[in-house]
Amino acid sequence: MNAHTIFNLAAAAMLSLAAAGAPLHAQEGPGSIAGGEQPMTLQEASAARSALDQLVRAYERGDVAAVRSALDPAMIGYQRFLDGVQQDFSALKQIRVHLLEVQVTAGPDVAAIQLAWEKRFFTPTDSRPGLFRGRTLLLMHRAASGWKLAAIAGDDPFSSQSGTLARLDVGASSFSRALLAPCTVPCNLPMRIELVDPDLAGMPSVSVEVRTSQGDIETVALTPAAPGHFVRNTLTFVLSPTPAAYSGAVNIGISAAPITLTFRYVDRDPGAGRPPSTLVRTVSVVP
Repeated sequence: MNAHTIFNLAAAAMLSLAAAGAPLHAQEGPGSIAGGEQPMTLQEASAARSALDQLVRAYERGDVAAVRSALDPAMIGYQRFLDGVQQDFSALKQIRVHLLEVQVTAGPDVAAIQLAWEKRFFTPTDSRPGLFRGRTLLLMHRAASGWKLAAIAGDDPFSSQSGTLARLDVGASSFSRALLAPCTVPCNLPMRIELVDPDLAGMPSVSVEVRTSQGDIETVALTPAAPGHFVRNTLTFVLSPTPAAYSGAVNIGISAAPITLTFRYVDRDPGAGRPPSTLVRTVSVVP
């Protein structure tokens, strides 16, 4: 069995542990060094983490050559990774990536780093701030020249268009039906709908579906506030005895019982080979 096959088997095992929710950390093992020095696994964990930090700093400063040199050439999706990094350099400026909750497992030649991250940036045209978040498992391989990034599972902090699970938020969990009193004709009421989906950076708009428990179905368009960040601050309602699907206004009928609005968005590419994910948020219209 050659070294590359052994690495692939180890990587697959670590990915399985992460998918099952098993924590990954640096642990002492047979490689411990006598005399109070660091165990071998802790030394390797520190070296792998240092290599990751250098990759993050190279990404932040837009150094494509340094990013390329930090990758294992056998990495699956190697060119797609670099293409995504270069897209970020063009679409974002003053990128800062913060690594959180970092846990490392390391052996002599393979390390797994499990973490959460935040990426902050400004848009190049109007300097609007943006924020992406995610959770990631990184697999590192020690080559002759040092530790290299060999695989990523989960959300990719280094590319805004490589598959990241979206986030959908609706500003209110409930509101009073009395607010709808003036809406005998379609009227706009304050309601902030916010979607963050880095895969859609550059899109002019995205649509979110709204369904009511009374049977109406509408789609609402959100416009970009920053790359991959879409917002709408009002929603159009009309008081109507019967629902009228896709009329452009959410139809609310007379009811003594609470009415539920359900907002849905389908993330077609949540990353890491995951199937499309449906994000759901609900708002109650109370009597």
